[in-house]
Amino acid sequence: MFFIDQLFIQQDHHEGGLPLVGRHMIEKVDLETGEKLPPSVNQKVLEGSFSTKLTVRCDGNRVRVEGNPSRWQRVDNLVGLQSIDECVAIYNHVLESLGLPPFTKNTRFAHRQSPDGRSSSLLGNGAEITLIDWTRNHEVGKGKEQSFIRGLSSMQIGRGRKPKLYPDGNTCNWGEGSEWMMSKLYNKAVELRRHLKKDQRKKVGVAPDVLEYVTNLINYCESAGVVREEHSLRQKLLKRHNLQFYGIVTEQDFLPHIQDIENAMKTIQVSHDEHQSIAHQLIASGVVDTMRKANTTMNYFTMWQHGTDLRQLLSQSQFYEHKARLKAIGIDIGQQFDVSRMCPTLKRSEVIEVKPLCVPDWYKMPVVAESNVLPFRAVA
Repeated sequence: MFFIDQLFIQQDHHEGGLPLVGRHMIEKVDLETGEKLPPSVNQKVLEGSFSTKLTVRCDGNRVRVEGNPSRWQRVDNLVGLQSIDECVAIYNHVLESLGLPPFTKNTRFAHRQSPDGRSSSLLGNGAEITLIDWTRNHEVGKGKEQSFIRGLSSMQIGRGRKPKLYPDGNTCNWGEGSEWMMSKLYNKAVELRRHLKKDQRKKVGVAPDVLEYVTNLINYCESAGVVREEHSLRQKLLKRHNLQFYGIVTEQDFLPHIQDIENAMKTIQVSHDEHQSIAHQLIASGVVDTMRKANTTMNYFTMWQHGTDLRQLLSQSQFYEHKARLKAIGIDIGQQFDVSRMCPTLKRSEVIEVKPLCVPDWYKMPVVAESNVLPFRAVA
């Protein structure tokens, strides 16, 4: 089930006269004619509870809001708002408090006048969506997140969109920097933990009840192996498919454009391999009782792998002692090493089963009415 993670939306009021909202305003004058041009206003940053932020801008004619409505005034957004109307209701509450008109639905649209030789575009009478992110959660099993992400990072998706796997293996992007769309997979527990550490470094810190809730959420995501799938649809794609008209488009209209990762998952089988060092295998099987002994035997195993004749290097008693230890975990250093016949560090391999994440009963679901009663302030 997809829900909305980010929403950028704007509306033009051609009659003008709206209050200017921003942090700074720049007056402009045409030096040749002396004509006064419309002022340039930058964005105002609003901060709500739990370090959540929205940005608002109004230059007297155009009202624009950017942010994550599913995260606004909430501790987290593991599960977010599923309808555009709910997201706009949150934004309209903010606009009302700033004395700005609300975003309204389009009821009709017409062709915009365009230069000669350029294709015509449509202009609506309501709010225009300029960016929208759709996201959902997958449960892949504890400890299997990186294997799942790495497996899918081996494939291009859509029309030749190449993967970019981050060095830590917890994030993969397709189409990064594109003006059309970007898709992403990432380890949700890792992302939550990073945000928590960032909040803990702030002067105000994290309240004990919030810390307990977020910690439980991180533990739940780790135990389930939660991988987040996101699709960010940018302005060029929205206009190309006439998806920018709030009130005319429905949530279902976006679905055909956010299936690339789903299609890739249907064509690839991802397996999860658990690897364990020789030393840890020796300790786990009870062959040795100290890590020092395990590391010594692993050292001789490595030399054997590289072609060293251990019979020439060790005394007879030492050779048979280390041979007995390694045979207990299925390795015979009495034979010549053959890489095609063994994989000594592979502990287990299994196919990853992907399923939708079940939300725990203690999870605090998003409620628009609750978000709209909490106070917020301008910070920039």
